[in-house]
Amino acid sequence: MKDKVTNKKGMQRSLAWVLLFFIVQSTLPTPCFSQTQTITLKSERLNVQPKGFFIVEVIDSRPITTNIGTVWSKPQPLTAVLQGGVAPSIDKLLRRHFNPANTDSLTPIILVIKELHVRETLLPPAKVTGKIKMNLSFETYRDGKRVFLTGGNATTTYTRSGVPPEDIIEPQIRRLLENELKGFSKWYAQSVNVSDIFAKSVTVIIEDDSLIAPAKADSLVYYNPNRPLTWLDFQGAPSVFNRWAAQVFTSFGFEARSSVKNRTVELRVRTKVWIDKTISWVRPDSKNDYVLDHEQLHFDVTRVTAERFKRKVQTMTFSVEDFSSEIQYQYLEYFRLHTQLQQQYDDETNHGINQGMQASWVKKIRDELRSYGIKPSAK
Repeated sequence: MKDKVTNKKGMQRSLAWVLLFFIVQSTLPTPCFSQTQTITLKSERLNVQPKGFFIVEVIDSRPITTNIGTVWSKPQPLTAVLQGGVAPSIDKLLRRHFNPANTDSLTPIILVIKELHVRETLLPPAKVTGKIKMNLSFETYRDGKRVFLTGGNATTTYTRSGVPPEDIIEPQIRRLLENELKGFSKWYAQSVNVSDIFAKSVTVIIEDDSLIAPAKADSLVYYNPNRPLTWLDFQGAPSVFNRWAAQVFTSFGFEARSSVKNRTVELRVRTKVWIDKTISWVRPDSKNDYVLDHEQLHFDVTRVTAERFKRKVQTMTFSVEDFSSEIQYQYLEYFRLHTQLQQQYDDETNHGINQGMQASWVKKIRDELRSYGIKPSAK
């Protein structure tokens, strides 16, 4: 019985020594092999002179942002990282050199890193070849939203032997960044005064529309103060659905062309007022001067509406971001007014039968035309 007890105690001592050995071993320092190669961007000045813009933000949009690739350092490949992270380290470098005191008059530029990748290949016995790829895009803010401007990518290759990877990679990254910034600076200088992205205001220029050439198909007659309507302009078949003597189909539209000069959008607006001869008609027994002048005044009403539209857009303040839809909205508003005025004219004159009201409308509309410097084109 004693032997058994003694053996049991001996086993307990052995287990205690094993446990103690394990604890001691676990507390001793173990060899540590670094798995990363850290590259620190130097603060050397970049040979770039930004004019009119500043870098407001650097964004790393790469799928993997924790490293920039793989480099070789005997005897194994290492994961390459930029000290402090890619976006913060590049942002720090740029702010060190491009940090204007007053940015109120400068365009804020967002530098987006879409690719920055280093890949090295070992060539036995002691050479390493490498490739660095960089892809950047430049954006700005417009109405609180990011707007793409331009982008560029570059690649460089190298061979090293007996030189630490950071001694080659660090200056190459700065050189690629410098070249991309030079390219953007050149693009910005060429674009800032002619691109609507950088425009700050819109000015409306009304173009002369008094003498518009006839359409090739010759189906339209454009409003011309020197050319009143004639019965030859009424070529359509008379309507069987009403009893009126004649009917003219008139309308108006506009063309708008935009260009940018000195960061101002010049919006050139030209209206067109016309009748369609192919659907305008007159009954054979109604061809007299009074009926023709009633139809001419329909044409004059359309011209008055077009003039009101032009004067409205000329006095508006359009936004740079949405001037196209804003002027289109005004056109639709005045086209509705045009339809209402035409209906009001026919209702109040009873389609010209009420001669007193007809005379009143003639005076009102043609006086308004004269106020615009347009001589009425009636006979």
